[in-house]
Amino acid sequence: MGAPGLCALLLLLLGVPGRLQPPPEGPPSLCDPRVMERFILEAREAERGAAGCGPHCDLPEPVAVPDPGVNFNLWRSLDAASRAREVSGGQAALVAAVLRARELLRDPRVTPTLERAYGSARSLARLLRGLPAAAPPPAAPPAPLRVRTLPRLLGVLSRFLRGKVRLHLADTCPR
Repeated sequence: MGAPGLCALLLLLLGVPGRLQPPPEGPPSLCDPRVMERFILEAREAERGAAGCGPHCDLPEPVAVPDPGVNFNLWRSLDAASRAREVSGGQAALVAAVLRARELLRDPRVTPTLERAYGSARSLARLLRGLPAAAPPPAAPPAPLRVRTLPRLLGVLSRFLRGKVRLHLADTCPR
């Protein structure tokens, strides 16, 4: 092995920052703020992208979504398990809503947006289940609202992430 190969091996073994470091072990954690910020950024981009899409983004039937709003007094009164159920149930309802919208809207102009939103919502649901205080979603996730357009659905997803999910992570993740 020549000098360049030996240097590369030493850098790898010593773990010099920014140089040939092995990939991190395990799946990403939602407790890493960069991971959640990425989910929020993707949701906002999808929401903005669908904002002016017009009649081809109208759903032929309404889909049920959770209320993304946060009543802070009520939120503070809930215990950790109730908060976790609220978030996991809401996320499950959002996954179902995006899946249903994907089935209802076959327009090729919105398919990529729906595919990304569905994949992102499912990934987030998986990561939420991996949190220390994870709770299974209720048997019938609460979905009190109904939306009739793709932009509105993506707006609910974005607000849910920025509100309830972010608050839940602030409670659950170590400082």
